[in-house]
Amino acid sequence: MASKDYNWYLSADLAKYRGEYVIISHQKVVYHGNDLKEMLREFRKKFPEETPTIAKIPEEETLIL
Repeated sequence: MASKDYNWYLSADLAKYRGEYVIISHQKVVYHGNDLKEMLREFRKKFPEETPTIAKIPEEETLIL
């Protein structure tokens, strides 16, 4: 079963994060940027008991067939 965060990600407008990684928790982007290791380190400090949803937002529109 998909998580609430993943379902939120599928319908969210994340165009402003193009080319970046996003970490999603509680149906919102809590971190974004290019240094995924640092973002995860900060996430684990702030949310030690949670498992994040992580995505890389494509640079351009992507057509999936």
